[in-house]
Amino acid sequence: MWVNIDVVSNDKSVIFLPEKLASEYSSEVQLCFGKRSSEAIVIASKDIKIQKENTFEKPLKIAITNKIKRRLQIPTGLTYKIKFNADKIEIGPVIGLLLGNRNHIYNKRYMVKYSDRCGIYKEVGGLLCAFSPRSIDWNNFLAYGLYYDPKDNEWKYGRFPIPSTIYRRDFHTDNETIKRLSFITEGKLFNSWRFNKFYFYKHLGKDKYLLKHLPLTELSLNYEQIKDFIDINIKTILKPINLSRGRGLIIINKEGGKYIVEDYRQRLPEKIILTEDNLKEFFDKNQMLFNNYLIQKQILLAKIDGSPFDIRIVMQRNQKSQWKDMGIECRVANKNTLVTNISRGGYALNIEEALKSAFPNITNDKDIKDYIDDLCYRICQRLDETGQHFAEFGLDLGIDEDKKIWIIEANVFPSFKGFKTMDHETYLKIRYAPIQYSASIAGFL
Repeated sequence: MWVNIDVVSNDKSVIFLPEKLASEYSSEVQLCFGKRSSEAIVIASKDIKIQKENTFEKPLKIAITNKIKRRLQIPTGLTYKIKFNADKIEIGPVIGLLLGNRNHIYNKRYMVKYSDRCGIYKEVGGLLCAFSPRSIDWNNFLAYGLYYDPKDNEWKYGRFPIPSTIYRRDFHTDNETIKRLSFITEGKLFNSWRFNKFYFYKHLGKDKYLLKHLPLTELSLNYEQIKDFIDINIKTILKPINLSRGRGLIIINKEGGKYIVEDYRQRLPEKIILTEDNLKEFFDKNQMLFNNYLIQKQILLAKIDGSPFDIRIVMQRNQKSQWKDMGIECRVANKNTLVTNISRGGYALNIEEALKSAFPNITNDKDIKDYIDDLCYRICQRLDETGQHFAEFGLDLGIDEDKKIWIIEANVFPSFKGFKTMDHETYLKIRYAPIQYSASIAGFL
């Protein structure tokens, strides 16, 4: 049921309801908003009438006392949903975006980039807020931050309860804080953990079906191991276990007695040709490439106009908590580079265009798309077995010149730049999905 809340001056904790609703309750109930609650007296009001039509635009008008407002820290002027249980009344949803620790940058201008997610507000309603771990008042279950006001279409500063569901948007928060918030929200903090690339490969590799889609991969340990790997596999890629978006990559190909190194650690990639002795010197000067990097047999990706491409599939939970493919984009590398990321100058195509361009003689791409969809679903199921609460992945796959599908990596914090320009409708659907999921697991959708 949709409601607007008026506040009346009274020194008691009271909620005023229409007579019909009030008659279903004893004099006292537990009134809940986010993770704060208060005992409240239910009083029937003849002035509050139940309307035949109850929508976001035509909500029921109820009232609470200013004492209740202070206790629950309910922002007025918003449109909420209300749930009636045997001895409890819940107002919500209260959905939180957990930001990082840089409080000084979280202002109205910063929050504009989240405003497109609020296009779903008339379906969800409630309080959509953003806060930092540093802004939490743990003793009183409160947070300080910004909340979305749909009337003015802007973010405003406020104080509100710790939300009942939390969408984690930053991965620099310490694990103890995440565990604490997960406990408070009864497991409703999602994207609770960011695994590294090596864990991802080890975990998926325990599944025989997924293992055959994983390129040969090892954790780099020392120069001798890396050189042996390159000499055996010829085309090798080194990638940092904790970075994404193509950052930190090094590609090494052996041609005859020479080693061609393409170093993408800087914005402008560097290409050098080394002898065996020079290769040893290169690694001696770059000790950071040991232990924090993977060495991997390079996938010979299929190409479009001479440039390799990979496939980004956005997997998200729907309102029934089921994993769904919400969108696919193919990312084509910029000329003279092997890195496909949009941030590195690549561009996006839909999968039909990409497959037709890469494989001109293809007659039916449905089998490939169905195979990709099934593979991504299996990856999500496997990652659920970690016991963490995930609700969103950007899964990167590769397709080689023989049309074999390879698993490249999974991003817990994916970007959607390609979708924004390629298919804005799909982009918005992806942006809305976590807000809808939040409302559903809170019981308000």
